[in-house]
Amino acid sequence: MRTRTHRSLAAAALASLALTAFAACGGDDDSSSSVTASACDAAVAYGAAFAQAPEERAQIQSFATDTLVPIADTLVAGLDGDAQDAAETMRDAFAGVGESGDPSALEAPETAEAIATVGKAVHEGCDLQAVDIDAVEYVFENAPTTLDAGRVSFALANQGVEDHEMVLFKAADGVTEPLGELLALPEDEAMSKLQFTGVTFGGPGTTNYVAVDLTPGQYYLVCFLPQGGGEDGPPHFIAGMQHTITVA
Repeated sequence: MRTRTHRSLAAAALASLALTAFAACGGDDDSSSSVTASACDAAVAYGAAFAQAPEERAQIQSFATDTLVPIADTLVAGLDGDAQDAAETMRDAFAGVGESGDPSALEAPETAEAIATVGKAVHEGCDLQAVDIDAVEYVFENAPTTLDAGRVSFALANQGVEDHEMVLFKAADGVTEPLGELLALPEDEAMSKLQFTGVTFGGPGTTNYVAVDLTPGQYYLVCFLPQGGGEDGPPHFIAGMQHTITVA
């Protein structure tokens, strides 16, 4: 599989730039806020939205206007304090993408910081399983082997010296191969056996978040980034940065 396999699933320029922005700034804000149930729902919807992100400029505009801005509106209404301010920053960025079709607004440091701030508020304030994972070279430390089905927020704290990502897949129905065998398959065949579920990404010293609804099954955490911080190294998962979670 290519080191950027998940880009074929959530690979629109919009999603790609959002993930790049996550690397620039991490969830270092220590503020807390109350979070409504609707805001928790919106956070999960935001995590799922990028699996459907389009690639064409005109489609990106409508995606931002019709999907992302309403999600941000719900977050604004359901948060308070610094997290509410952060949700407003997200909404402004999404609205700008809707007007221009240019997702580069998501590269702005203030947008990246806002996304992480909202993720932290959801992680700490919603009724969900909050899972804290450390990313180092080359392993997901403290990652659980089992979780209960339902809503989960993953916090990925990059304690290493390279960028790391956590791409979350679910094994498709009937798939029994272990993760190592799936990752060795040609990309098209592998992706027919895996369902993209979520992704988060961060540079050294950052903490970033993704909230998802997990149904029973086998899930996999994978880092596809190239070793050494360049573009041509073998992917991190080759060195061991892969993990399996059973959701019951």
